[in-house]
Amino acid sequence: MTDPTNIYQTVPVRQVAPRSPLAPRQKSGARLAGIVSFLMLSLGFGMLWIPLSLLAIAGVFAVAIGLIDRANRGSDMGFDQFTEFVSILNPTAWIIPLVLVAVIGAALMVAGLVISARILRSHGVAKAWPVTWAAAGIAVIASWIVSGVLSVPLQIVGMGFGGDRMQSVPLGIVVGVIGFLVGIAATAAIGWLSWWWMAHVMRAPVDISADNDDAASTANA
Repeated sequence: MTDPTNIYQTVPVRQVAPRSPLAPRQKSGARLAGIVSFLMLSLGFGMLWIPLSLLAIAGVFAVAIGLIDRANRGSDMGFDQFTEFVSILNPTAWIIPLVLVAVIGAALMVAGLVISARILRSHGVAKAWPVTWAAAGIAVIASWIVSGVLSVPLQIVGMGFGGDRMQSVPLGIVVGVIGFLVGIAATAAIGWLSWWWMAHVMRAPVDISADNDDAASTANA
């Protein structure tokens, strides 16, 4: 038999601890960490990715030359001129500088992450490293999207200046400089917003027990 007085049963409700808003010092720390860190990450990624890409292309190029050399032995199909042109470029002399640039880029990326965590921690932002990793991932995705969007008007403007080559050279330089500055501004803004968002999402909860103890002590007094 069901107790008629216990028809309505209470369901336990999970209480979520409220979170205090970010303090002005925490907001400024997230802004500074986002701008500095993401600029360093973007520069370091470029310094790492471009040399590695060139080295990979050079490796494929060397393999292709070897295969062509084996296939064309005993016949002259212009391969000698091609190998002479490659020897003038001297690609082996670029290996060490490219590797050095890639190492500097990787070090710059690591330094950007470490600086972000230190800035966040010094400004009282909770979970400095989780905020850094999450914000960096979001910023990278947002940067890809924003770069694709910004490239369209810049290409349209560049195509508009392609009529007269004598005039298009200085105008092309101006467009390139504007695009570079816009890219830096967009990178800084993306870093700022991404770091602020993650600092807001991962902010520390309010200590309810301490507030209750203060209220109880005030009531007893």
